[in-house]
Amino acid sequence: MNTQGVQATPRKRKAVDPPTPSSGSKSKRRAPPTPNPPLAPFPTPPATRHRKFELEPSSISLVSSGESSLDVPIGRGIDLPTHLQTLLTLHRSFNLALSLHMATHPPVLPPHSPSTTRIPLPNLTNFLNIRETVERTSNRRFGISELQRLAWVWTWDGTPPEEKKVEENPFLVSGSEEIPMRVSGMGYLITPTRTLDTNGRRVYTHGIGIELELKVGETRQVLHGGNEGGLGNKGQGGGMGALGRWSGNGEIREEEFLKKLEKWIEIHGGVEHQEKNQLPTPSTTSNQRSTIPPIPLLPLPHLPSSTLLPSANLFTISSSSPSSGSSTPRKPSTVGPSGLADPFVLQPRSTPLSSTLDHPTEDPESSNATSKSKSANINSVEARRQAMAERIKARSRSSQSSLPPLGQSPGYSLKPISNVSSTQEELRRRSTLSRLESIAEGVWMLFSPSHSQSTNNSGLSPSRKRRAILLTEAAEIVVKSSKTPISLAEAQSSLTMLCELCPFFLTTKVIGRQDWLEMPSSTLCPPSPSNNLDRVVLNPPVTPPGSPSRSGGKKAELAGPASLGRVRRQGGLREVRERIRRELGE
Repeated sequence: MNTQGVQATPRKRKAVDPPTPSSGSKSKRRAPPTPNPPLAPFPTPPATRHRKFELEPSSISLVSSGESSLDVPIGRGIDLPTHLQTLLTLHRSFNLALSLHMATHPPVLPPHSPSTTRIPLPNLTNFLNIRETVERTSNRRFGISELQRLAWVWTWDGTPPEEKKVEENPFLVSGSEEIPMRVSGMGYLITPTRTLDTNGRRVYTHGIGIELELKVGETRQVLHGGNEGGLGNKGQGGGMGALGRWSGNGEIREEEFLKKLEKWIEIHGGVEHQEKNQLPTPSTTSNQRSTIPPIPLLPLPHLPSSTLLPSANLFTISSSSPSSGSSTPRKPSTVGPSGLADPFVLQPRSTPLSSTLDHPTEDPESSNATSKSKSANINSVEARRQAMAERIKARSRSSQSSLPPLGQSPGYSLKPISNVSSTQEELRRRSTLSRLESIAEGVWMLFSPSHSQSTNNSGLSPSRKRRAILLTEAAEIVVKSSKTPISLAEAQSSLTMLCELCPFFLTTKVIGRQDWLEMPSSTLCPPSPSNNLDRVVLNPPVTPPGSPSRSGGKKAELAGPASLGRVRRQGGLREVRERIRRELGE
Protein backbone atom coordinates (compact mmCIF):
# COMPACT_ATOMS: atom_id res chain seq x y z
CA MET A 1 0.00 0.00 0.00
CA ASN A 2 2.84 2.28 0.70
CA THR A 3 4.16 1.88 -2.75
CA GLN A 4 0.73 2.60 -4.28
CA GLY A 5 0.28 5.73 -2.14
CA VAL A 6 3.63 7.04 -3.33
CA GLN A 7 2.59 6.52 -6.91
CA ALA A 8 -0.86 8.15 -6.47
CA THR A 9 0.49 11.43 -5.13
CA PRO A 10 2.29 12.62 -8.30
CA ARG A 11 -0.70 11.65 -10.43
CA LYS A 12 -3.02 13.93 -8.48
CA ARG A 13 -0.44 16.74 -8.65
CA LYS A 14 -0.26 16.53 -12.43
CA ALA A 15 -4.02 16.64 -12.72
CA VAL A 16 -4.58 19.66 -10.42
CA ASP A 17 -1.47 21.83 -10.87
CA PRO A 18 -0.66 23.58 -14.21
CA PRO A 19 1.94 21.89 -16.31
CA THR A 20 5.43 22.66 -15.20
CA PRO A 21 8.10 23.68 -17.73
CA SER A 22 9.98 20.80 -19.22
CA SER A 23 13.40 19.88 -17.94
CA GLY A 24 16.68 20.89 -19.49
CA SER A 25 16.86 17.70 -21.48
CA LYS A 26 13.68 18.71 -23.41
CA SER A 27 14.65 22.36 -24.04
CA LYS A 28 14.55 21.87 -27.79
CA ARG A 29 10.77 21.42 -27.72
CA ARG A 30 10.13 24.67 -25.83
CA ALA A 31 7.69 27.08 -27.54
CA PRO A 32 8.85 30.62 -28.44
CA PRO A 33 8.19 33.23 -25.75
CA THR A 34 5.12 35.40 -26.07
CA PRO A 35 6.07 38.98 -27.11
CA ASN A 36 5.12 41.81 -24.83
CA PRO A 37 3.25 43.73 -26.12
CA PRO A 38 1.77 41.20 -28.56
CA LEU A 39 2.48 41.67 -32.25
CA ALA A 40 -0.12 43.49 -34.33
CA PRO A 41 -0.97 42.56 -37.91
CA PHE A 42 0.71 44.61 -40.68
CA PRO A 43 -1.42 47.73 -41.32
CA THR A 44 -3.18 47.86 -44.63
CA PRO A 45 -4.93 50.85 -46.23
CA PRO A 46 -8.67 50.90 -45.71
CA ALA A 47 -10.83 49.39 -48.38
CA THR A 48 -12.84 52.59 -48.68
CA ARG A 49 -9.80 54.33 -50.13
CA HIS A 50 -10.50 52.85 -53.56
CA ARG A 51 -14.26 53.11 -53.49
CA LYS A 52 -14.13 56.71 -54.65
CA PHE A 53 -12.39 55.75 -57.87
CA GLU A 54 -14.71 52.82 -58.41
CA LEU A 55 -17.76 55.08 -58.17
CA GLU A 56 -16.36 57.79 -60.47
CA PRO A 57 -17.42 56.21 -63.80
CA SER A 58 -20.99 55.94 -62.59
CA SER A 59 -20.99 59.58 -61.59
CA ILE A 60 -19.72 60.53 -65.04
CA SER A 61 -22.51 58.56 -66.66
CA LEU A 62 -25.07 60.64 -64.75
CA VAL A 63 -24.04 63.80 -66.57
CA SER A 64 -26.86 64.94 -68.82
CA SER A 65 -26.33 65.04 -72.52
CA GLY A 66 -27.06 68.73 -72.61
CA GLU A 67 -24.02 69.64 -70.53
CA SER A 68 -20.79 70.45 -72.33
CA SER A 69 -17.85 68.09 -72.09
CA LEU A 70 -15.76 70.98 -70.74
CA ASP A 71 -17.83 70.94 -67.53
CA VAL A 72 -16.60 67.43 -66.64
CA PRO A 73 -14.12 67.43 -63.73
CA ILE A 74 -10.48 67.78 -64.69
CA GLY A 75 -8.71 64.65 -65.81
CA ARG A 76 -11.93 62.61 -66.23
CA GLY A 77 -11.57 61.23 -69.75
CA ILE A 78 -11.11 64.52 -71.67
CA ASP A 79 -9.01 64.08 -74.79
CA LEU A 80 -6.78 67.04 -75.58
CA PRO A 81 -5.23 67.64 -79.00
CA THR A 82 -1.70 66.39 -79.41
CA HIS A 83 0.00 69.79 -79.22
CA LEU A 84 -1.98 70.78 -76.11
CA GLN A 85 -1.31 67.43 -74.44
CA THR A 86 2.41 67.93 -75.11
CA LEU A 87 2.20 71.37 -73.54
CA LEU A 88 0.50 69.94 -70.45
CA THR A 89 3.22 67.28 -70.14
CA LEU A 90 5.92 69.93 -70.41
CA HIS A 91 4.22 72.01 -67.71
CA ARG A 92 4.11 69.02 -65.36
CA SER A 93 7.79 68.19 -65.99
CA PHE A 94 8.77 71.85 -65.63
CA ASN A 95 7.04 72.09 -62.27
CA LEU A 96 8.70 68.87 -61.03
CA ALA A 97 12.15 70.01 -62.19
CA LEU A 98 11.77 73.39 -60.49
CA SER A 99 10.55 71.80 -57.24
CA LEU A 100 13.50 69.38 -57.30
CA HIS A 101 15.93 72.24 -57.78
CA MET A 102 14.42 74.16 -54.88
CA ALA A 103 14.62 71.07 -52.66
CA THR A 104 18.33 70.58 -53.41
CA HIS A 105 19.17 74.31 -53.47
CA PRO A 106 16.87 76.02 -50.95
CA PRO A 107 16.57 79.73 -51.71
CA VAL A 108 17.13 82.54 -49.23
CA LEU A 109 14.30 85.03 -48.85
CA PRO A 110 15.20 88.65 -49.56
CA PRO A 111 14.59 91.33 -46.90
CA HIS A 112 10.95 92.40 -46.77
CA SER A 113 8.47 93.95 -44.41
CA PRO A 114 6.41 91.73 -42.05
CA SER A 115 3.19 92.75 -43.79
CA THR A 116 4.32 91.50 -47.22
CA THR A 117 2.14 88.76 -48.69
CA ARG A 118 3.98 88.13 -51.98
CA ILE A 119 7.71 88.32 -52.73
CA PRO A 120 9.51 87.48 -56.01
CA LEU A 121 12.41 85.02 -55.99
CA PRO A 122 14.02 85.51 -59.41
CA ASN A 123 16.84 83.51 -61.01
CA LEU A 124 16.61 80.41 -58.81
CA THR A 125 17.87 78.56 -61.88
CA ASN A 126 18.05 79.27 -65.60
CA PHE A 127 16.75 77.82 -68.83
CA LEU A 128 20.06 76.15 -69.78
CA ASN A 129 20.25 74.23 -66.49
CA ILE A 130 16.63 73.12 -66.30
CA ARG A 131 16.17 72.25 -69.96
CA GLU A 132 17.85 68.83 -69.84
CA THR A 133 15.87 67.77 -66.75
CA VAL A 134 12.55 68.74 -68.34
CA GLU A 135 13.34 66.92 -71.58
CA ARG A 136 14.36 63.73 -69.75
CA THR A 137 11.22 63.79 -67.61
CA SER A 138 8.74 64.48 -70.40
CA ASN A 139 10.52 62.82 -73.37
CA ARG A 140 9.64 65.95 -75.32
CA ARG A 141 11.64 68.78 -76.81
CA PHE A 142 11.84 71.82 -74.55
CA GLY A 143 13.12 74.89 -76.37
CA ILE A 144 12.57 78.62 -76.29
CA SER A 145 9.33 78.32 -78.31
CA GLU A 146 7.90 75.83 -75.80
CA LEU A 147 8.86 78.12 -72.92
CA GLN A 148 7.11 81.00 -74.70
CA ARG A 149 3.92 78.96 -75.08
CA LEU A 150 4.00 77.95 -71.41
CA ALA A 151 4.51 81.58 -70.39
CA TRP A 152 1.59 82.64 -72.58
CA VAL A 153 -0.74 80.16 -70.82
CA TRP A 154 0.57 81.22 -67.40
CA THR A 155 -0.21 84.87 -68.06
CA TRP A 156 -3.49 84.32 -69.95
CA ASP A 157 -6.63 85.57 -68.22
CA GLY A 158 -9.03 83.39 -70.23
CA THR A 159 -10.30 86.06 -72.62
CA PRO A 160 -9.97 85.66 -76.39
CA PRO A 161 -6.75 87.24 -77.66
CA GLU A 162 -7.07 90.49 -79.57
CA GLU A 163 -6.50 90.29 -83.29
CA LYS A 164 -3.77 92.47 -84.71
CA LYS A 165 -4.94 95.20 -87.05
CA VAL A 166 -3.54 94.87 -90.54
CA GLU A 167 -2.27 98.18 -91.89
CA GLU A 168 -3.39 99.09 -95.37
CA ASN A 169 -0.06 100.71 -96.17
CA PRO A 170 2.60 97.93 -96.31
CA PHE A 171 5.41 100.50 -96.30
CA LEU A 172 4.38 101.99 -92.98
CA VAL A 173 6.79 101.01 -90.22
CA SER A 174 4.77 99.96 -87.18
CA GLY A 175 5.97 100.91 -83.75
CA SER A 176 7.77 98.14 -81.88
CA GLU A 177 5.91 96.66 -78.94
CA GLU A 178 7.45 97.16 -75.54
CA ILE A 179 8.92 93.89 -74.25
CA PRO A 180 8.64 93.60 -70.46
CA MET A 181 11.74 92.89 -68.41
CA ARG A 182 9.94 90.16 -66.46
CA VAL A 183 7.12 87.72 -67.15
CA SER A 184 5.09 86.33 -64.23
CA GLY A 185 1.98 84.21 -63.92
CA MET A 186 0.62 81.27 -61.89
CA GLY A 187 3.51 81.59 -59.45
CA TYR A 188 6.29 81.41 -62.09
CA LEU A 189 8.74 84.21 -62.92
CA ILE A 190 11.00 84.66 -65.98
CA THR A 191 13.72 87.34 -66.03
CA PRO A 192 16.91 87.90 -68.08
CA THR A 193 20.16 86.67 -66.55
CA ARG A 194 23.60 85.49 -67.58
CA THR A 195 25.56 82.34 -66.82
CA LEU A 196 28.48 80.22 -68.07
CA ASP A 197 27.91 77.61 -70.75
CA THR A 198 29.65 74.24 -71.02
CA ASN A 199 32.67 75.87 -72.69
CA GLY A 200 33.08 78.43 -69.90
CA ARG A 201 31.88 81.37 -71.97
CA ARG A 202 29.56 84.01 -70.54
CA VAL A 203 26.16 83.82 -72.20
CA TYR A 204 22.80 85.46 -71.57
CA THR A 205 19.72 83.32 -70.98
CA HIS A 206 16.35 83.40 -69.19
CA GLY A 207 16.30 83.03 -65.44
CA ILE A 208 13.57 80.89 -63.88
CA GLY A 209 12.10 81.92 -60.52
CA ILE A 210 8.89 81.89 -58.53
CA GLU A 211 6.51 84.30 -56.83
CA LEU A 212 6.11 83.18 -53.24
CA GLU A 213 2.93 83.86 -51.29
CA LEU A 214 3.40 84.54 -47.60
CA LYS A 215 1.13 84.81 -44.62
CA VAL A 216 1.24 87.96 -42.55
CA GLY A 217 3.90 87.59 -39.88
CA GLU A 218 5.05 84.22 -41.15
CA THR A 219 8.66 85.26 -41.66
CA ARG A 220 10.93 87.02 -39.22
CA GLN A 221 14.24 88.80 -39.42
CA VAL A 222 17.06 86.74 -37.96
CA LEU A 223 19.83 88.70 -36.22
CA HIS A 224 23.23 87.61 -34.98
CA GLY A 225 22.96 85.71 -31.74
CA GLY A 226 19.26 84.95 -32.24
CA ASN A 227 18.16 87.95 -30.16
CA GLU A 228 15.94 90.72 -31.37
CA GLY A 229 18.33 93.39 -30.16
CA GLY A 230 21.44 91.88 -31.79
CA LEU A 231 23.62 93.61 -34.32
CA GLY A 232 23.67 92.67 -37.97
CA ASN A 233 21.20 90.91 -40.20
CA LYS A 234 21.36 87.24 -41.18
CA GLY A 235 18.37 87.34 -43.54
CA GLN A 236 14.73 86.39 -43.29
CA GLY A 237 13.79 83.20 -41.44
CA GLY A 238 10.65 81.11 -41.40
CA GLY A 239 10.15 80.85 -45.16
CA MET A 240 10.44 77.08 -45.48
CA GLY A 241 6.74 76.69 -44.81
CA ALA A 242 5.90 79.00 -47.70
CA LEU A 243 8.29 77.12 -50.01
CA GLY A 244 6.65 73.85 -48.96
CA ARG A 245 3.22 75.22 -49.74
CA TRP A 246 4.37 76.36 -53.18
CA SER A 247 5.77 72.92 -54.00
CA GLY A 248 2.66 71.21 -52.63
CA ASN A 249 0.36 73.32 -54.80
CA GLY A 250 1.81 71.83 -57.98
CA GLU A 251 -1.33 69.80 -58.65
CA ILE A 252 -3.50 72.87 -58.15
CA ARG A 253 -1.42 74.79 -60.68
CA GLU A 254 -1.67 71.87 -63.08
CA GLU A 255 -5.47 71.84 -62.77
CA GLU A 256 -5.54 75.57 -63.44
CA PHE A 257 -3.28 75.07 -66.45
CA LEU A 258 -5.62 72.37 -67.79
CA LYS A 259 -8.64 74.63 -67.30
CA LYS A 260 -6.95 77.28 -69.42
CA LEU A 261 -6.27 74.74 -72.16
CA GLU A 262 -9.92 73.67 -72.05
CA LYS A 263 -10.94 77.32 -72.25
CA TRP A 264 -8.73 77.68 -75.32
CA ILE A 265 -10.47 74.70 -76.91
CA GLU A 266 -13.89 76.15 -76.04
CA ILE A 267 -13.05 79.50 -77.61
CA HIS A 268 -12.11 77.80 -80.90
CA GLY A 269 -15.21 75.60 -81.15
CA GLY A 270 -14.12 72.43 -79.37
CA VAL A 271 -12.67 69.20 -80.70
CA GLU A 272 -14.56 67.05 -83.17
CA HIS A 273 -14.25 63.50 -81.80
CA GLN A 274 -14.13 60.71 -84.36
CA GLU A 275 -16.05 57.49 -84.06
CA LYS A 276 -14.10 54.62 -82.58
CA ASN A 277 -14.83 52.25 -85.46
CA GLN A 278 -13.84 54.80 -88.10
CA LEU A 279 -10.21 54.60 -89.17
CA PRO A 280 -8.39 57.92 -89.49
CA THR A 281 -7.77 59.17 -93.00
CA PRO A 282 -5.46 61.93 -94.19
CA SER A 283 -8.44 64.24 -94.69
CA THR A 284 -9.84 63.76 -91.20
CA THR A 285 -6.39 64.08 -89.67
CA SER A 286 -5.72 67.39 -91.41
CA ASN A 287 -9.15 68.72 -90.45
CA GLN A 288 -8.61 67.76 -86.82
CA ARG A 289 -5.22 69.50 -86.74
CA SER A 290 -6.61 72.71 -88.15
CA THR A 291 -9.52 72.80 -85.71
CA ILE A 292 -7.60 73.99 -82.64
CA PRO A 293 -4.78 76.46 -83.35
CA PRO A 294 -1.54 76.24 -81.38
CA ILE A 295 -0.89 78.39 -78.36
CA PRO A 296 0.66 81.75 -79.32
CA LEU A 297 4.24 82.66 -78.45
CA LEU A 298 4.70 85.19 -75.67
CA PRO A 299 7.64 87.62 -76.14
CA LEU A 300 10.12 86.87 -73.37
CA PRO A 301 12.44 89.49 -71.84
CA HIS A 302 15.08 90.73 -74.26
CA LEU A 303 18.54 89.19 -73.94
CA PRO A 304 21.61 91.23 -74.94
CA SER A 305 24.02 89.56 -77.32
CA SER A 306 27.05 87.85 -75.79
CA THR A 307 29.86 89.90 -77.37
CA LEU A 308 32.76 91.88 -76.01
CA LEU A 309 31.63 95.12 -77.61
CA PRO A 310 30.14 97.53 -75.08
CA SER A 311 27.48 98.70 -77.52
CA ALA A 312 26.10 95.17 -77.84
CA ASN A 313 25.61 94.79 -74.11
CA LEU A 314 23.22 96.53 -71.76
CA PHE A 315 24.71 99.91 -72.65
CA THR A 316 23.29 102.00 -75.46
CA ILE A 317 24.78 104.87 -77.38
CA SER A 318 23.35 108.08 -76.05
CA SER A 319 22.83 110.98 -78.41
CA SER A 320 23.90 114.48 -77.54
CA SER A 321 21.22 116.64 -76.00
CA PRO A 322 20.04 119.90 -77.63
CA SER A 323 21.32 121.91 -74.65
CA SER A 324 24.94 120.92 -75.30
CA GLY A 325 25.50 124.14 -77.28
CA SER A 326 25.35 122.82 -80.85
CA SER A 327 22.81 124.27 -83.23
CA THR A 328 21.22 120.91 -84.10
CA PRO A 329 21.14 117.74 -81.98
CA ARG A 330 23.36 114.91 -83.14
CA LYS A 331 21.48 111.92 -84.55
CA PRO A 332 22.52 108.52 -83.26
CA SER A 333 24.35 106.34 -85.73
CA THR A 334 22.67 103.24 -87.11
CA VAL A 335 23.88 100.24 -85.17
CA GLY A 336 24.05 96.83 -86.80
CA PRO A 337 23.53 93.46 -85.18
CA SER A 338 27.22 93.22 -84.25
CA GLY A 339 27.18 96.55 -82.42
CA LEU A 340 29.10 98.51 -85.11
CA ALA A 341 27.72 101.35 -87.19
CA ASP A 342 26.49 100.47 -90.66
CA PRO A 343 29.05 101.92 -93.12
CA PHE A 344 26.53 101.97 -96.00
CA VAL A 345 24.11 104.36 -94.31
CA LEU A 346 24.64 107.97 -95.36
CA GLN A 347 24.47 110.30 -92.39
CA PRO A 348 22.96 113.75 -93.10
CA ARG A 349 25.08 116.83 -92.72
CA SER A 350 24.77 118.32 -89.26
CA THR A 351 24.72 121.92 -90.53
CA PRO A 352 23.66 123.09 -94.00
CA LEU A 353 26.32 124.42 -96.31
CA SER A 354 24.55 127.73 -96.81
CA SER A 355 24.58 128.52 -93.12
CA THR A 356 28.29 127.73 -93.01
CA LEU A 357 28.99 130.14 -95.85
CA ASP A 358 26.82 132.89 -94.38
CA HIS A 359 28.43 132.62 -90.93
CA PRO A 360 32.10 131.79 -91.44
CA THR A 361 33.06 132.75 -87.88
CA GLU A 362 31.62 131.26 -84.71
CA ASP A 363 30.68 132.91 -81.51
CA PRO A 364 33.25 132.31 -78.72
CA GLU A 365 30.47 131.16 -76.39
CA SER A 366 29.26 128.55 -78.89
CA SER A 367 32.83 127.38 -79.48
CA ASN A 368 33.34 126.95 -75.74
CA ALA A 369 30.11 125.01 -75.49
CA THR A 370 31.18 122.79 -78.41
CA SER A 371 34.53 122.08 -76.77
CA LYS A 372 32.72 121.14 -73.55
CA SER A 373 30.45 118.74 -75.45
CA LYS A 374 33.49 117.14 -77.13
CA SER A 375 35.18 116.68 -73.79
CA ALA A 376 32.00 115.15 -72.41
CA ASN A 377 31.84 112.71 -75.33
CA ILE A 378 35.36 111.45 -74.66
CA ASN A 379 34.01 109.03 -72.05
CA SER A 380 31.12 107.91 -74.23
CA VAL A 381 30.76 104.35 -75.47
CA GLU A 382 31.60 105.29 -79.05
CA ALA A 383 34.82 107.04 -78.02
CA ARG A 384 35.88 104.09 -75.89
CA ARG A 385 35.16 101.71 -78.75
CA GLN A 386 37.28 103.77 -81.16
CA ALA A 387 40.13 103.95 -78.64
CA MET A 388 40.01 100.18 -78.18
CA ALA A 389 40.20 99.64 -81.95
CA GLU A 390 43.27 101.89 -82.15
CA ARG A 391 44.96 99.99 -79.31
CA ILE A 392 44.31 96.67 -81.07
CA LYS A 393 45.85 97.99 -84.31
CA ALA A 394 48.91 99.30 -82.46
CA ARG A 395 49.35 95.98 -80.67
CA SER A 396 49.18 94.05 -83.94
CA ARG A 397 51.80 96.32 -85.51
CA SER A 398 54.11 95.95 -82.51
CA SER A 399 53.76 92.15 -82.54
CA GLN A 400 54.78 92.03 -86.20
CA SER A 401 57.92 94.09 -85.55
CA SER A 402 58.80 92.59 -82.15
CA LEU A 403 61.90 90.76 -83.43
CA PRO A 404 64.74 92.86 -84.91
CA PRO A 405 65.51 91.98 -88.54
CA LEU A 406 68.52 89.76 -89.05
CA GLY A 407 71.45 91.14 -91.02
CA GLN A 408 71.48 89.37 -94.37
CA SER A 409 73.49 89.63 -97.52
CA PRO A 410 72.73 92.58 -99.83
CA GLY A 411 70.92 90.35 -102.33
CA TYR A 412 68.70 88.75 -99.67
CA SER A 413 65.17 90.12 -99.40
CA LEU A 414 63.71 90.27 -95.91
CA LYS A 415 60.24 88.68 -95.59
CA PRO A 416 57.93 89.29 -92.66
CA ILE A 417 57.31 86.41 -90.30
CA SER A 418 53.98 84.90 -91.20
CA ASN A 419 53.30 82.26 -88.59
CA VAL A 420 54.43 80.97 -85.24
CA SER A 421 56.56 78.14 -86.62
CA SER A 422 58.75 80.50 -88.63
CA THR A 423 59.18 82.67 -85.53
CA GLN A 424 60.37 79.66 -83.53
CA GLU A 425 62.81 78.72 -86.30
CA GLU A 426 64.28 82.22 -86.29
CA LEU A 427 64.70 82.18 -82.52
CA ARG A 428 66.38 78.77 -82.66
CA ARG A 429 68.75 79.99 -85.40
CA ARG A 430 69.67 83.11 -83.43
CA SER A 431 70.41 81.09 -80.32
CA THR A 432 72.72 78.82 -82.36
CA LEU A 433 74.49 81.82 -83.87
CA SER A 434 75.02 83.37 -80.43
CA ARG A 435 77.14 80.41 -79.24
CA LEU A 436 78.86 79.82 -82.57
CA GLU A 437 81.81 82.12 -81.77
CA SER A 438 82.89 80.16 -78.68
CA ILE A 439 82.45 76.89 -80.58
CA ALA A 440 84.68 78.21 -83.39
CA GLU A 441 87.42 79.06 -80.89
CA GLY A 442 87.15 75.58 -79.36
CA VAL A 443 87.40 73.94 -82.81
CA TRP A 444 90.47 76.02 -83.61
CA MET A 445 92.11 74.92 -80.35
CA LEU A 446 91.13 71.33 -81.16
CA PHE A 447 92.93 71.34 -84.51
CA SER A 448 95.97 73.41 -83.41
CA PRO A 449 99.10 71.65 -81.95
CA SER A 450 99.85 71.91 -78.24
CA HIS A 451 102.44 74.26 -76.81
CA SER A 452 104.67 71.35 -75.74
CA GLN A 453 104.89 70.00 -79.26
CA SER A 454 105.82 73.41 -80.58
CA THR A 455 108.60 73.81 -78.02
CA ASN A 456 109.95 70.27 -78.56
CA ASN A 457 109.95 70.65 -82.33
CA SER A 458 111.97 73.85 -82.19
CA GLY A 459 113.01 75.28 -85.47
CA LEU A 460 110.13 73.61 -87.31
CA SER A 461 106.82 75.08 -88.34
CA PRO A 462 103.93 73.99 -86.16
CA SER A 463 101.98 71.07 -87.60
CA ARG A 464 98.32 70.28 -87.08
CA LYS A 465 97.33 67.65 -84.60
CA ARG A 466 95.07 65.69 -86.97
CA ARG A 467 94.05 66.34 -90.53
CA ALA A 468 90.40 65.36 -89.89
CA ILE A 469 88.21 64.61 -86.88
CA LEU A 470 84.92 62.75 -86.74
CA LEU A 471 81.91 65.03 -86.44
CA THR A 472 80.46 63.01 -83.55
CA GLU A 473 83.77 63.08 -81.67
CA ALA A 474 84.12 66.83 -82.17
CA ALA A 475 80.52 67.33 -81.00
CA GLU A 476 81.22 65.39 -77.79
CA ILE A 477 84.27 67.55 -77.09
CA VAL A 478 82.24 70.71 -77.74
CA VAL A 479 79.53 69.54 -75.31
CA LYS A 480 82.12 68.95 -72.57
CA SER A 481 83.93 72.27 -73.12
CA SER A 482 80.87 74.50 -73.64
CA LYS A 483 80.25 77.25 -71.11
CA THR A 484 76.48 76.71 -71.27
CA PRO A 485 74.97 73.21 -71.16
CA ILE A 486 73.97 72.03 -74.65
CA SER A 487 72.94 68.68 -76.06
CA LEU A 488 74.82 66.54 -78.55
CA ALA A 489 72.30 67.34 -81.29
CA GLU A 490 72.72 71.09 -80.71
CA ALA A 491 76.49 70.72 -80.88
CA GLN A 492 76.26 68.84 -84.19
CA SER A 493 73.87 71.43 -85.65
CA SER A 494 76.22 74.23 -84.52
CA LEU A 495 79.21 72.57 -86.22
CA THR A 496 77.16 72.06 -89.39
CA MET A 497 76.10 75.73 -89.39
CA LEU A 498 79.73 76.77 -88.84
CA CYS A 499 80.75 74.76 -91.91
CA GLU A 500 77.98 76.36 -93.98
CA LEU A 501 78.70 79.95 -92.94
CA CYS A 502 82.51 79.76 -92.89
CA PRO A 503 83.78 77.20 -95.44
CA PHE A 504 87.15 78.98 -95.41
CA PHE A 505 87.50 78.09 -91.71
CA LEU A 506 86.03 74.60 -91.43
CA THR A 507 84.76 72.08 -93.98
CA THR A 508 83.01 68.74 -93.79
CA LYS A 509 83.73 65.62 -95.80
CA VAL A 510 82.07 62.21 -96.02
CA ILE A 511 84.57 59.37 -95.64
CA GLY A 512 83.34 55.83 -95.18
CA ARG A 513 79.74 56.99 -94.79
CA GLN A 514 80.77 59.18 -91.85
CA ASP A 515 81.05 62.96 -91.55
CA TRP A 516 84.53 64.29 -90.87
CA LEU A 517 85.62 67.83 -90.05
CA GLU A 518 88.70 69.30 -91.73
CA MET A 519 90.40 72.66 -91.28
CA PRO A 520 92.38 74.15 -94.16
CA SER A 521 96.16 74.32 -93.62
CA SER A 522 96.24 78.05 -94.34
CA THR A 523 93.81 78.62 -91.49
CA LEU A 524 95.69 76.44 -89.03
CA CYS A 525 99.27 77.52 -89.89
CA PRO A 526 99.30 81.20 -90.86
CA PRO A 527 102.63 82.85 -91.70
CA SER A 528 104.53 83.65 -88.51
CA PRO A 529 106.17 87.06 -87.99
CA SER A 530 109.55 85.26 -87.56
CA ASN A 531 110.41 82.10 -89.47
CA ASN A 532 112.70 80.74 -86.74
CA LEU A 533 111.10 80.61 -83.31
CA ASP A 534 114.29 79.21 -81.68
CA ARG A 535 116.27 82.14 -82.91
CA VAL A 536 113.88 84.52 -81.33
CA VAL A 537 114.11 82.74 -78.02
CA LEU A 538 117.96 82.43 -77.99
CA ASN A 539 118.68 86.02 -79.10
CA PRO A 540 116.45 88.28 -77.09
CA PRO A 541 116.59 92.00 -77.92
CA VAL A 542 118.78 94.35 -75.94
CA THR A 543 115.91 96.65 -75.12
CA PRO A 544 114.57 96.02 -71.60
CA PRO A 545 111.27 94.15 -71.50
CA GLY A 546 109.50 96.98 -69.69
CA SER A 547 109.68 99.34 -72.69
CA PRO A 548 106.20 100.43 -73.63
CA SER A 549 107.14 100.86 -77.31
CA ARG A 550 108.18 97.22 -77.82
CA SER A 551 105.89 95.44 -75.34
CA GLY A 552 103.21 94.63 -77.90
CA GLY A 553 105.67 93.18 -80.37
CA LYS A 554 107.40 91.05 -77.73
CA LYS A 555 104.05 89.62 -76.59
CA ALA A 556 103.08 88.79 -80.14
CA GLU A 557 106.42 87.16 -80.94
CA LEU A 558 106.66 85.12 -77.73
CA ALA A 559 103.08 83.91 -77.92
CA GLY A 560 102.67 80.27 -78.92
CA PRO A 561 100.45 79.02 -81.72
CA ALA A 562 97.78 77.88 -79.21
CA SER A 563 97.74 81.00 -77.06
CA LEU A 564 94.75 83.31 -76.74
CA GLY A 565 96.62 86.09 -78.46
CA ARG A 566 97.05 84.10 -81.65
CA VAL A 567 93.43 82.86 -81.38
CA ARG A 568 92.14 86.41 -81.54
CA ARG A 569 94.53 87.56 -84.24
CA GLN A 570 95.18 84.58 -86.50
CA GLY A 571 93.55 81.47 -87.85
CA GLY A 572 90.63 83.17 -89.60
CA LEU A 573 88.74 83.73 -86.33
CA ARG A 574 88.38 87.42 -87.03
CA GLU A 575 86.58 86.68 -90.28
CA VAL A 576 84.47 84.07 -88.50
CA ARG A 577 83.42 86.57 -85.82
CA GLU A 578 82.60 89.19 -88.44
CA ARG A 579 80.51 86.70 -90.37
CA ILE A 580 78.58 85.64 -87.27
CA ARG A 581 77.92 89.24 -86.20
CA ARG A 582 76.75 90.07 -89.69
CA GLU A 583 74.24 87.24 -89.49
CA LEU A 584 73.03 88.45 -86.10
CA GLY A 585 72.55 91.96 -87.46
CA GLU A 586 74.97 93.61 -85.03
